[in-house]
This record gives sequence, structure tokens and C-alpha cells, in this order.
Amino acid sequence: MDIIPTWAFYLAAAVAGLELGGLSTIFIQRWIDEEPICRPGGSKCPSCNARLAWRETIPLVSFLLLRGRCRHCGAPIGVQYVLAEVACMAWALASAHTFGLSPEWGVYLILGVMLIAGSLIDFETFLLPDRITLGGTAMALAASFFLRTGPTWQEALLGAAVGAGLFWVLQQLYRLWRGQEGLGTGDVKLMAMIGAMTGLSGLAPTILVGSVTGALGSVYYMLRPGRGGIRGRVPYGPFLSLGCLLYLLYGPQLLRWWQH
Repeated sequence: MDIIPTWAFYLAAAVAGLELGGLSTIFIQRWIDEEPICRPGGSKCPSCNARLAWRETIPLVSFLLLRGRCRHCGAPIGVQYVLAEVACMAWALASAHTFGLSPEWGVYLILGVMLIAGSLIDFETFLLPDRITLGGTAMALAASFFLRTGPTWQEALLGAAVGAGLFWVLQQLYRLWRGQEGLGTGDVKLMAMIGAMTGLSGLAPTILVGSVTGALGSVYYMLRPGRGGIRGRVPYGPFLSLGCLLYLLYGPQLLRWWQH
């Protein structure tokens, strides 16, 4: 942090978070629409398919200037775009405060953005892309070899194996008990990514936070019309991701609370 002023670092972190959030919205929409992720030609309005100029794709700024509507057809711009951008900016600032200007900040910034993008896709489709879960697992394991803080490569590998293994067992037990899918394979892969990020010691607090917030979130899903009531599906990935991000920010405090 001695290289640049603190305020400049936080400003750069906010801008980086917004830019990554803007990129994540492109990934989210194209993945949901089953379009090539690296499709040339730039972004387009999902309502009228008009090509968007660069000034219409500035994260958050364009939404405010356009008052939340497409300049070409006047259709409302989905709130999920702004949510992704703001969430990524918030994560960039929170992780900057925790890790400072360091390789850890860069790695966890990208991994956190991947979790946010995966969560928004899961909310919409009840699916988690392999590009996020398996790609994030590989990135977290690779990073564990050179990061000075966080789990060692042995701890990361063990965390990934135990996290994925535990949820695979739960998936199979639920399938035998109820005769239907209760826990998606995407969640199993997500736990491999989360375990690689937190290590074995971080799995219990992460799952606890995910379970508590997931239980609260299920109330919303039960009350939503047309969602099947108490038997309706609830995406679990976003709540596990929230638990992981909170652990990365407040791991020591969560561990002390968990142990007592």
C-alpha cells in the first residue's frame, strides 16, 4: 500500500469491480441465452437486438444516464445487470480492505466475481456453469501454490475433495430417500471450488452461513406465486457462495465464533 495512496487504490478497486461486473453481465446473459461467450460484435439490447455503443455499456454509469431504459426501444434494462455490477464493485472494495494491494486481492477478486456471476445464473436457471465451478476450482488450486496467505496447496486440495465429496454423499442420500434430485451436481462442483478457496478449516463456517441464509431465502421462494410453495426449488449455490465470501473476509472471526 506504500506504492500508491490508499484512496487511489480503493478508487482503482471500485473501477475494477465495476468493469468486471460489466463483463460478468455479458457472460451471464450469453450463457443463459446459450450464445457463444466470446461472440464478436459487442453487446446488444435483449429486447430489440440493437447493437449498443460503447457509451451505452459503461457499468452503472450508462444505466443511470439512460434512466434504466434502452436508448433504442425504451425497454427497461434488467435490474440484474446493475445488481451484478454493484455486487462486484462491493466485493472489490471489501476484498481490497481485507487483502490490500497484493496478489491475494487480485486472485480473490476474480474468484469472487466468478461466484457472483454463478449465483445470479443459479437464481435465474437453477444451474451453475462448469466454466465457473470447475474453472474456479482449477484457479484456486493453482493460486494456493504461490499465495502467502490462505490455504496451502495441501489444504486447498483437501478442502476441494472434502467439500465436493460431502455434497456428493448428501446428493446421493437425498436421491435414495426421496427418489428425486434435491441437490444439484452443480452444487457439488461449486463446493470443490469453495473448498479450494477456503481450505478444510473454512468449510464448516461456510456451510453454516450458507445453510442459515439459505433457510431465510427459502421463505421468499415459498411465498413467491407459482414456485411450488414449500416443495418449490431453491437455488443453494448463491447462499454457499455468500458463506464463502464472508469467510474470506472474516475467516478468523468466524472460526473463533465457531470454535466457541
